[in-house]
Amino acid sequence: MSDKSAAVTPAATADSPKPAQRVRLVDKLLAKLGLRDLSPNDDRSLTPEQRALGKKLARNKRVVSKIWEKLWLLRTILTVIGVVWILLLPHPFLWKGVFHDEHALQPAQVSMYFNWDNVQKADTYLADLERLRDDNADWETIKTHLVSEFSLAGHESGNTTSAAFARVAPPRSEGTEAILISANWLSRDASAVNVRGVAMLLSLAEFFRRQTHWAFDIFLVVGDDYLAGLEDFMTSYNPRANIWTALNLDYPYHSFSHLGIYYEGVNGRLPNQDVINTAAHVARWSGGADPALHSLPARPYVNYLTGLKHLVAHVKFAALGRPSAAHGVLAKHRIDAITLYGVPAEGPHGFYTLGRTIESTLRSFNNLLERLHASFFFYLLPHPDYFLPVGHYLPAAVILGASVTIAGFDCPDPLAGVLWAIPAVLAGLVGWAIQNPAIPVALVGGSFVMPKPKGTARQSLLALAHLFYGALIPTLAMVNFPQAILLACLVILALSPIFSIPIPDQKTEVPLGKFALAALLLWPAVRELKLEWEMFGNLAWPAVFAVLVPLFTVSWMTPREWE
Repeated sequence: MSDKSAAVTPAATADSPKPAQRVRLVDKLLAKLGLRDLSPNDDRSLTPEQRALGKKLARNKRVVSKIWEKLWLLRTILTVIGVVWILLLPHPFLWKGVFHDEHALQPAQVSMYFNWDNVQKADTYLADLERLRDDNADWETIKTHLVSEFSLAGHESGNTTSAAFARVAPPRSEGTEAILISANWLSRDASAVNVRGVAMLLSLAEFFRRQTHWAFDIFLVVGDDYLAGLEDFMTSYNPRANIWTALNLDYPYHSFSHLGIYYEGVNGRLPNQDVINTAAHVARWSGGADPALHSLPARPYVNYLTGLKHLVAHVKFAALGRPSAAHGVLAKHRIDAITLYGVPAEGPHGFYTLGRTIESTLRSFNNLLERLHASFFFYLLPHPDYFLPVGHYLPAAVILGASVTIAGFDCPDPLAGVLWAIPAVLAGLVGWAIQNPAIPVALVGGSFVMPKPKGTARQSLLALAHLFYGALIPTLAMVNFPQAILLACLVILALSPIFSIPIPDQKTEVPLGKFALAALLLWPAVRELKLEWEMFGNLAWPAVFAVLVPLFTVSWMTPREWE
């Protein structure tokens, strides 16, 4: 019996794997299951090519592991690069000289007919308008007077609730395309009546009657208030002719030193750059007045400080999606428009300079055979004679967006993150329902009201927030770069642990961005966006509740706790 057993045992042992082989088989099995790493040297049956590939994969895995461990450092580096890039934008070495892409415009290449007789007529209209202003006449009285003057000039005229208008129909016009000229009753700062701008418009109505070279219909519009009148006209306008380009006149004082060009439209939309370049070129060479951007000084130096001033002036309007002047309401109607603002001074320019500038600019628009499309629609203007193309400033927003997105890669429990994001969304919905961002700020600000996730739930909520805002920043930058940079700064301040204030008593760190967001949401200028949303569709108002209130809520829900 023992001999049979002894005979069987060697055969069984010969067919069974040796202990070292069993270990390698187990290692392979664990490696296939993803439970253990297998070095290429552990399997003698691998070919040299397979071993080399295994070493390469192992090396790549170690590199990825090192990067993952230093992800915070990569994020910091990208943030610094993005901020430095933004700070370099005002420097002249990034600028390019302006030029005209649409050759049909031919600015300042025509003979002008606006003369001192037209200036005298403008003075006559001005005297009547000043009497209405001094008598504190209501808008109905002013509107009746304007419609009467337009009719006496021989044009088809009419009115809406908040606007009076006339239509100039030249003999050569087919009535399918049009140019618009407007002058609102109030000046851009609402402290002065734009009587000279309106008088200029009335004199142009009579001036155009004698002209036969115009190929476009011309609409002359005088609106009540500052923005409401022009928007009311556009809302009521039955498009017999498509309006391609427009000029808005703002001339509140008896004379001006130079012409300021305001170009920002609602929601950060910009006119085709050829419109700005044409008006600036004509003002300098046909009108004899120096052009400037906004109401900044004319003939600025080409240096960093000049670029900084101009970009800050642009950001003040575009970051909240606000139009810089009355022309801005035309942006949503796909009309390339700017405002010519006579910067108040004791001379030397007046009706004569403004009239010739307007005539020559409109003559350039009159040469167009199609809508402006050749030049840029995305740009920054650090100087009247220079611009920043989109390729020079957009990478800054992309890099900042990438730095935010990277922080969202580590999401251990996505479902928990989504569930904890619901209170942030609800806070925005509550604010929108009552149309007041102060209410959700007050509700969220009470720590006893808003729950706070812990552990992996907190980490997952932060990760999803970083992914959402990181994707939103570069997308928004394509449409409104200043608004995207504002959002990037708020997100970094609100969600980054670097910018936090320690509270030893509670063993937590509170993000600085939480207070910055609260101050922004309670800022009176933000509450004024509601009227602009109702009047001409400023999307910054719904964005307050869809983007900023949830960001504030997430920031409040996820304070960093000490061990």
